[in-house]
Amino acid sequence: MAKKAYVLNPYNRMAFTIMTQTEIAKEWENFLKDYETFMKEIEKIANKSYITKKDRLRVKIMLEILLDEYKLLKPSLLLPEKLKKEAQEKYKKIRELYEKLFTKRSG
Repeated sequence: MAKKAYVLNPYNRMAFTIMTQTEIAKEWENFLKDYETFMKEIEKIANKSYITKKDRLRVKIMLEILLDEYKLLKPSLLLPEKLKKEAQEKYKKIRELYEKLFTKRSG
């Protein structure tokens, strides 16, 4: 409806705001969907009796994609706090897992 209202009147600021905020919310939701998909795949790999270099590289790439995807999310004051908090929690888990698996420790 916001798109229709915006097409009818390009000066309709409310329609434009709703339209852009909806797109931003979709990006945040897509991040959460990607998180679920990738974490299921990572869990399958982790449950193997032997993890190959190829598997390890796949995990690294999936985690890097999620880390980058989160960093590219646009901030918005109009997003539900629950959505932002959930995404932030998932990001922290991803970052911790990535650091645990792929950050070299000195000593």
